[in-house]
Amino acid sequence: MSDLIDRIKKLLEDRPNESYQRFDAEHPFDVYLGTDQAGRKSLSLVMNARRERITSTKTINAQFYKRDDGKLMLSFSLEDDQLKDIFYKFCEDIIESTRLNREEDGFASAVERWNTWIKFFSKTSLPLSENEILGLIGEIYFLKNVMILKYGQDVALESYIGIDRAHKDFEVHDTWYEVKSIHNGVRTVKISSIEQLDSSQVGHLEILTFDQSTPTYEDNITLNNVVAGFRGSLEGKWQLKFDEKMRKSGYIEDERYDEYNYLFVRVEEYSVGNSFPKISKAELPNGITKASYEIDISALQGFKE
Repeated sequence: MSDLIDRIKKLLEDRPNESYQRFDAEHPFDVYLGTDQAGRKSLSLVMNARRERITSTKTINAQFYKRDDGKLMLSFSLEDDQLKDIFYKFCEDIIESTRLNREEDGFASAVERWNTWIKFFSKTSLPLSENEILGLIGEIYFLKNVMILKYGQDVALESYIGIDRAHKDFEVHDTWYEVKSIHNGVRTVKISSIEQLDSSQVGHLEILTFDQSTPTYEDNITLNNVVAGFRGSLEGKWQLKFDEKMRKSGYIEDERYDEYNYLFVRVEEYSVGNSFPKISKAELPNGITKASYEIDISALQGFKE
């Protein structure tokens, strides 16, 4: 747990109802943490600014209130205490992401940030399936151990666009990389859309293989530890951007992700050009607009880099 999260936790737990404490006198906004009238853990921002449109969820009550001094207060109150660990992370993100704002910017930046968190407070089950967990582990592993070493931190992180629902996982300069994670022993790789390998530019298919593992192994990989380890290696300005990419992927730290344990086995890189066994959009019969398919990895040996 980070020092900031630990401080947030202490301010939110074991407080009397309707009791708040200012978080940071250096912050451009008046940020308060505590409990509201109903005893709910609450984050509040206070300033002279206009209201913004805001949406509540079943687990977070998000409201504007007019104070006696004429200032507006934007309050986020936690309805379901089982989600308190996620709420601590949300508070950290709101505080840090607005630290460089000015009061004249108003509540817009905080509301915009809240909108990226809504889906995490709309459900209590894990947002990511096991296949999505392994896929995200592979992308971050590849980003850290290949892309940053090859292109440097800034370029590598900017190139990581698959998280934004782009067709390719990474696009950089005049090439691209599509990353696939598979279990050891699997001999095919699934291509979920035609666009993933279809391009006029030569690109790369990266197949990362993982074994199932248990927490007892020294080199054990979980989604939580691979995200935390990579985030800790980043410069400060990139940490918030990386956090936003993770939220777009559907990830927020949750101890239940530690139930999925893996060991890295190998990475194999293949050059994807015109002769590579793939489906191209130009070759589709009339009337076919979408397709997914599987490639036999043994048929790719002639394209191995």
